[in-house]
Amino acid sequence: MTEPGLTSSGIYPWLNDHWAFFLQRLERDRLAHAMLIQGPAGTGKTALARLMTARLLCREPHDFACGQCRSCKLLAGAAHPDYFDLQPEEDSEVIKVDQVRVMTGKLDLTTSISERKVAYIHPAETMNAAAANALLKSLEEPVGNTVLILVSDNPGGLPVTIRSRCQAITINQPDPGIVQDWLVKTSAQPAGRVREALQAAGGSPLRAARYLASPELDAFSRVRAGLSSLLGRPAAVSQLSSELNALNQVELWRWLSICTGEVIKSILLGLPLNWLPADAGLRGVALLELQRQADKNRQLVATSVRGDLLLQVWLINWAEQVP
Repeated sequence: MTEPGLTSSGIYPWLNDHWAFFLQRLERDRLAHAMLIQGPAGTGKTALARLMTARLLCREPHDFACGQCRSCKLLAGAAHPDYFDLQPEEDSEVIKVDQVRVMTGKLDLTTSISERKVAYIHPAETMNAAAANALLKSLEEPVGNTVLILVSDNPGGLPVTIRSRCQAITINQPDPGIVQDWLVKTSAQPAGRVREALQAAGGSPLRAARYLASPELDAFSRVRAGLSSLLGRPAAVSQLSSELNALNQVELWRWLSICTGEVIKSILLGLPLNWLPADAGLRGVALLELQRQADKNRQLVATSVRGDLLLQVWLINWAEQVP
């Protein structure tokens, strides 16, 4: 139930306070029957939920699950009768009402191995309206010693009736210093490379770790170089667009938004960027619109809208900022 990169104590360093809070509530028998772990993607929400699940089901009184008792072994083998993993089925993007009904029916039964039952619901915002309504009864009238753990990158996509009945555990983007130290230690890569990975990841520690272990970080560097060379040269859009179209489009639009945001921040603070000419003369208003459009276009990747045309228009608008 653990993930690569966890500290020797079993948890990412920026989650220590969240874990201490969980243990305190558990030891005082004041743990909420439903918890909503929320925050940006790549901050360790899934790891925290899994560690909580393992600890709640473990039969031994340790800070972390022992990993050796019968309950822990059943959980590791995906065969624990008191644990329920609720997520969209393989051929679907939503959690359906029938899935929730099956789960709640099993939650009504008595425990067979552990002292409590645990349901892990993720991504919680993918529940359709009927599924959310079906879950609401379990939140309003919890049965026995049951704990529901919901995880969401987008809690705003959940009905207010669901959110209001859960104890919110919010994981924000962690302190860059803590994350950089962790990444340098776990990746064994230079601090400069780690900083670039964090920039490409928008501050997300686990996404940055993934970039450091793959060629994606080099692609981010090429995006930056392409944007820099394109300024004042709209005629070069076609070639750059062709190169960038070969990249993962969701990542590309995220990077274009991140790069634009970096330029906006540099203008506001009067600080130069190492990948852009200091005298580029870019305008804040135009950059804000470019960032907004990049975020919008990222949402259109999975639709029938032609991404190559969106990219060409965006790049032309970027290039034309400089006469």
